[in-house]
Amino acid sequence: MNTLVDNDVLVKGACYGVLGEFAASVSSTASRCGVLGAARFVVPKAISRQQLHGDAAVAGEVFQAFLDQNDIVEPTADEQELAAELESAAQALALNLDAGESQLAAIVVSRAVPALLTGDKRAIVAMEQLLETTPELQALAGRVHCLEQAVRRLVDAAGIDTIRPAICAEPRVDKALTICFSCASGQASQTSVRTALDSYIADLRAAAPHVLAA
Repeated sequence: MNTLVDNDVLVKGACYGVLGEFAASVSSTASRCGVLGAARFVVPKAISRQQLHGDAAVAGEVFQAFLDQNDIVEPTADEQELAAELESAAQALALNLDAGESQLAAIVVSRAVPALLTGDKRAIVAMEQLLETTPELQALAGRVHCLEQAVRRLVDAAGIDTIRPAICAEPRVDKALTICFSCASGQASQTSVRTALDSYIADLRAAAPHVLAA
């Protein structure tokens, strides 16, 4: 298992129909990904709440197919304890780190998982700030990937024509990606999309220079 994937990416990837591509963009190997067990229940409900132009049932099928091909991961007692410590520390510092993200961070640290792919930018910033108070989190350095990084790699590998139709078909799923791909204008270039994505990534890197992957 080379990559853990959070619920936000699972929902958005399923709605766009490119969940497998998102996950694969993080790792250069064919290793299976891991998702929290709760995702089996949380993600379908989240998909049903999305204001999709397409059929939510199709997005649900994309998610289920991804589950079938990858691994369900449950935190151990020690990992749950570390996750609880992270949540407590985050609350003390008024940081946004929910239970799912804290569990994923704990599993990455405990099992030396190479990568965590998350769509939660606030959680990434929280993990960065917690590096100073929680020594165990030093293992997260360079292992956290944001959604825009995954999309940027897809653009580099296959061009915008392979991903832009999926993004623009569901403009309400992720506002930042809709803007990056100029969905409202009807036109976008490889250069303009890369520049827009790089801008979002750079902003996040300024706030999380250590945990965010290269």
